[in-house]
Amino acid sequence: MSKIGKLLFVGGGRNAHNLIGIMEGAGIEIGDILDDRPSGPILGRPVRTIDSQDGRSADAFLTIADPVAARAVRQRPALSGCRWPSVIYPNCVGSSYAEIGEGSYVGPFTILTNTRLGRHVHLFAHNSVGARSEIGDFTVIMPGATVASDARIGAGCLIGTGARILAGVIVGDDCRVGANVVVRRDMPDGSIALSEPAVISPRRRASER
Repeated sequence: MSKIGKLLFVGGGRNAHNLIGIMEGAGIEIGDILDDRPSGPILGRPVRTIDSQDGRSADAFLTIADPVAARAVRQRPALSGCRWPSVIYPNCVGSSYAEIGEGSYVGPFTILTNTRLGRHVHLFAHNSVGARSEIGDFTVIMPGATVASDARIGAGCLIGTGARILAGVIVGDDCRVGANVVVRRDMPDGSIALSEPAVISPRRRASER
């Protein structure tokens, strides 16, 4: 992990609360927190609006765990001057052959082999990602979930706590996998698997609800 300046958190929800102490444990200094609805300090850090950043330069990190919201916020003009370093927790076991995109987070007790992570991927803690696997931009992998070798997960996915993506499985873009679900077969774009054994269903658009 390259040297990171005081890190600006983008997003003031529960994930910001989770990550402040964890990142401080990795020796990273946390600065201000940006949120569209500031409601007072978070663990002593001032919270201000995202637009108040106004394109100024800063090392920044997206703390937003919802892939759709995170992608939208990342495109905000107020953040155009930000740099997005990746954050890799010191006690991870990481292969030198792993490729890690900007703004990604590899949390405590995670194992990375020769895998490829896109931009703003979050591996929260106790994750294992197997050889030759790929995880797309803005995908969130919750604690304890594992991705086996040769699996591919698309962009904008949310993989629940303790879920398992088996070897060679392809998970399309914008998919949702529930907690402790084992995904044994491919999932098309925009599908969900929320029960065990996994039943893969299309997600409904807002207009269909």
